[in-house]
Amino acid sequence: MIDLKKTAAPLMKDWKCTAIFAVAFAFACWQSAYQIRSELGGTAALLILLACLIYLVLKSNTPAGASPSGFPWRKAVAWIPVAIALGLLFLPWSNPDAPGFRFGAWFFLSLGAVCFFCGVRTMLLGLVPLFGCFLAVPFREQIVLYLSYPFRMVSTVLSVGFLQMFGMEIHNDMTTIRIEGLDIAITDACSGIQQFEAMILVAFWIVFAWPRSFFWRCAHYLFLIPSIILANAIRIIVTIFLYKVIGETALNNTWHVGLGYAQVVIAVALFFLVGCLLPEKGAAGSGSSSKSSAPAQKKKTGKGAKA
Repeated sequence: MIDLKKTAAPLMKDWKCTAIFAVAFAFACWQSAYQIRSELGGTAALLILLACLIYLVLKSNTPAGASPSGFPWRKAVAWIPVAIALGLLFLPWSNPDAPGFRFGAWFFLSLGAVCFFCGVRTMLLGLVPLFGCFLAVPFREQIVLYLSYPFRMVSTVLSVGFLQMFGMEIHNDMTTIRIEGLDIAITDACSGIQQFEAMILVAFWIVFAWPRSFFWRCAHYLFLIPSIILANAIRIIVTIFLYKVIGETALNNTWHVGLGYAQVVIAVALFFLVGCLLPEKGAAGSGSSSKSSAPAQKKKTGKGAKA
């Protein structure tokens, strides 16, 4: 059974901090309403990820008290993001009517509010979810478009280079593959970018399944993009081999959709395997404890031998 009181405890810890993040998440949901018709799965995955991140921030938040020196550092530091926000709104070169300037100002104002009421540590922890709420969600489509081309380009180069190593007559012009007089375009739908947001959420759950340090969790999470690119390159290679065997039937919707699902499975499997190779938090401690217990055991047996 889920203990609702224990689950809701982080939300009750500091109502000011909870209120700030609740407003940020409500803004993200409001912005998602404009995009949810076109891409329901990606938008929902991004919102779930932001909710998980906000919950972790609130869980690790400790209500800010007075500093040992008596100087209100958190209130002083809070003016830095507030000043940046005011600059985005009122400086001569600013453009408050542009969404980038306006949402950027709200992002920095939220950082300043978190720092003022909750402390510098909570502000640093909340940097990513607040960025996601005020900037990543409103400009989600633009970010996806910017990431799509590098994903497609790297996957195309890797797959073509691999096939050329085995003597296959295949070339690529940017993201178009040429083989036997046929041009195969690697489009946005073929880049793996449409599953990127869902993969981010799945990777988040996989990363937190292992008890390891923050550094190794970040290192594991950074492998998400290489795993997607490698999985897409494998999908392209399999598609080319199938084309050589069964002809253009390998390029129809049935094979295309099936290989698309297989690409997601391969990406998740690659990401999971990397997690198995990284050190866990308790691995070093168990080794050291076994080493320390060995001399003690020897010493004990030595005393027994003397007796």
